[in-house]
Amino acid sequence: TSLNAVGASAGVAAATAALALGATGATAGTTCPGTVVYPFSQWGDTNPYILAPGGNFEGSTSWTFAGGATIVSGNEPFFVGRKKDKKSLSLPAGASATSPKICATLLSPTIRFFAVGGSSTSAVEVDVIATLPDGSVVTQQIAKIGASPAWSPTPTVYFFANLLSLASSEGTTSVQFRFTPTGSAGWQMDDFYVDPRKGN
Repeated sequence: TSLNAVGASAGVAAATAALALGATGATAGTTCPGTVVYPFSQWGDTNPYILAPGGNFEGSTSWTFAGGATIVSGNEPFFVGRKKDKKSLSLPAGASATSPKICATLLSPTIRFFAVGGSSTSAVEVDVIATLPDGSVVTQQIAKIGASPAWSPTPTVYFFANLLSLASSEGTTSVQFRFTPTGSAGWQMDDFYVDPRKGN
């Protein structure tokens, strides 16, 4: 799996917006709800993660689907969540899927998930959608996941918008993530996690 990550401008914009308010609300002790797990440890990633809302695509979900995106049978083969899991997200060409709002803090810098599909000319673009302190909503591409012929964990993706938590007295912010295939090849994704860096 390859990754062409972008988003430095998003990090600068987020930090500037937060610091412009002189906010100091985020602290090292701030956390978001969720059970901490270590789903990527067998690949050498010992960071803790929290499953994103609906991120295992089992049962009902509050994700928004477009262009034919749908939940299908077939779990990622490592079963890092639960052995009884049996579904994943299908993203055919022209589709997109957007997560519900996800809590993030200053110590929630990255996301990671499992994916399969694509081709030499087809990738999955990952966008973060965030609300700035002035109320405006911004969308920034943070990664482009290259083709993977078999299920595998994606690289770690930094999304930068967690810096907006600096502008909150609670030390948290809400972000969404949108996944869109490029080209004519389809994809599947599963088990989408956020790294809270709890205790690191």
